[in-house]
Amino acid sequence: MNELANGRAEPERLLWCDLARAIAAALVVLIHVAAKWFESYGRISVFDWQVANILDSAARLSVPWFFMLSGFLLFRRKPEPFTIYIRRRFARVLGPFLVFSLLGIVAASTIGPEPASWNVLINPTYYHLWFFYPLLIFYFLAYFITPVSANPWLALAVCYVLIAIAGGGLEILGIGGLGVGSERNFAYVLYGLAGHYAGRVRADRRTGRICLLVLICAVAALALVTSNLSQASGFGNEAHYAYVSIPVATASIAGFVWIRTLGLHLESVVPPAANSIIVWISSYSLAIYGLHAFILAIVWNTAGRTFLELGALPGIWLLVIGTGVLSLATAWVIATIDQRGVLLGTPSKGANSIL
Repeated sequence: MNELANGRAEPERLLWCDLARAIAAALVVLIHVAAKWFESYGRISVFDWQVANILDSAARLSVPWFFMLSGFLLFRRKPEPFTIYIRRRFARVLGPFLVFSLLGIVAASTIGPEPASWNVLINPTYYHLWFFYPLLIFYFLAYFITPVSANPWLALAVCYVLIAIAGGGLEILGIGGLGVGSERNFAYVLYGLAGHYAGRVRADRRTGRICLLVLICAVAALALVTSNLSQASGFGNEAHYAYVSIPVATASIAGFVWIRTLGLHLESVVPPAANSIIVWISSYSLAIYGLHAFILAIVWNTAGRTFLELGALPGIWLLVIGTGVLSLATAWVIATIDQRGVLLGTPSKGANSIL
């Protein structure tokens, strides 16, 4: 089933895209919450640390999914002129980038941590805002890239290998001598291409089950290798958590195909009310991404010790839900004032577009 090549081509919305985007936004929050326990290696129980390790490992596909979704939606022939394309894409990202950068300056100056430099053109003002730099590059390059027609599985394999080589996945494993530097920005473009081709594989249940199994195995491998590396290092070593590492790339691509098969199946069974909720959360994904780190920093500085004492299982989930809800609520309040969605990249009033 190919929703872009059959009678349902160019729909206003695709449920599985909104579902994937909403899940990715929630998983980004999970990454930064679980990190509080992960970074407490040796100061909390082994059980609590391993829970954080497993949850963090499972959430690592979130950022690659954002680029894969963009690639799926953008890497097609562009009917609009370049100037209009750039204005549409950058109008949605530049406003939030500036707003979150300003918030980052305030947070870094008061709560910390401070960036390596205060030059926003070189370093993000707050740790999670690095995402905007490859995203802006990706949006610019996407207009000039029109993927060739090819066997989607073969194309996915090529993207996977290139991510491992050019993105630095092999470098993380200590494999050198390939004459290719660790160009992470290029890897995110490759993730976009992978999203394009992943949207063209046959989306049947058998494919979905196989990809789900691969996803589970990749997450388990990531958690295991991270645990072993941390034991050897004596601290929470997140080297393999990199978004271009082999296990993360494996989980991201397999998980993307799986969520697509699941979403296409759910289209016929999800009630309209649930569909509307998924779409609503999805439309605030960029705002959730930008706001959650600041809210988490405030909550953690106020009651971090209390959450640690609760233990990883209740503490992480309570903090994820609380941070996520506060981020969504804050974004919604700002969106009611900024109805054009300029400040946070929220949907403009009356908008209904998958992009």
